[in-house]
Order: sequence, then structure tokens, then C-alpha cells
Amino acid sequence: MTRMPEDALFNEEKLAELHQIANGNMDFLNKIATTYIQQFEAKYPELQSAVEAKDYSRVEQLAHLLKGASYSVGLEQTALLFHDLEVAGENAHLDGATETLATIESHSKRFLSEWNTHFEQFT
Repeated sequence: MTRMPEDALFNEEKLAELHQIANGNMDFLNKIATTYIQQFEAKYPELQSAVEAKDYSRVEQLAHLLKGASYSVGLEQTALLFHDLEVAGENAHLDGATETLATIESHSKRFLSEWNTHFEQFT
């Protein structure tokens, strides 16, 4: 498996797999990105509220959902952060969750531009 740089947002192998599945169809790839963004924008605020309310089971559920969505678009580092929140919710121990959420938010701000930059090299 290829080692990713510390600040790499995407797993390059997953992006290559997505490109192959899409057969170079940028509309399809854009739809994948849009679907992820819509899901993130719908569920991330709920996750933030659940963390603030210390609603552990909701944190676990939402973090699990967003972890899977993140893995599906190659956001491996983001998915690992959601995994940390999922486990924190499961263990009813949310110390550090606010910092984790801030890191996830910074990843989300980079997502679309880095996604587009990656796939534009193939057009």
C-alpha cells in the first residue's frame, strides 16, 4: 500500500479506483463528490450538536455514517477521524472531540478543490 504524506487528504489508490470505475466520466465523478458534500453538510452539524449535547449514541451513529461516506470518496484521514469519534461515542468519552471536529472541518474545506485538481489531470 502506498504511504500517504502526513497532510494528504485523499488515498491516491482509492481515487485511482474511482477514476477507473467512472471510466473517466467527469459527470459521474462530480456526482460522487456532490453526494458526499450533501451528506456531509446534512449530517456534520448534527454530529457537532450531538458532541455538544454529549449524546453518545448519536455521536457513534453519525460518526459511523460519515466515516463510511468519507472512505467511499478516498478521504482516508477524515474517515479515521470519524472512526475516533465513533469509538469515543461508543465509550461515552468525548475528550478531544471538539478538536477532532475542527480538523474534520478543515478537511471538508479542502475536499472539493483537491478532488477537482486530482481528476482534472485526467481530462
